[in-house]
Amino acid sequence: LGEGETLFAMARLLGGGKKRKKKNYTTPKKIKHKKKKVSLATLKYYKVDDDNKVTRLRKVCPAEVCGPGIFMAQHKDRHYCGKCGLTYVME
Repeated sequence: LGEGETLFAMARLLGGGKKRKKKNYTTPKKIKHKKKKVSLATLKYYKVDDDNKVTRLRKVCPAEVCGPGIFMAQHKDRHYCGKCGLTYVME
């Protein structure tokens, strides 16, 4: 090649199919659950009397996995432990 000359190279491209059409969904997206932030939530678990005696307001889970620091949730018909899944049904 000399000075100022141009070289054209042609190469075939393999593959490269058509662009995919965007999917049209029939059902709307699920709305995910948002956690509610409760300020000073520990005040619901303990009560301090006039003579500075602390009492627990919730039932403590008796399972060996949980121990004395894990409280059970109070529902209208049952007590439920969120850590081990233990449930006591009230009648």
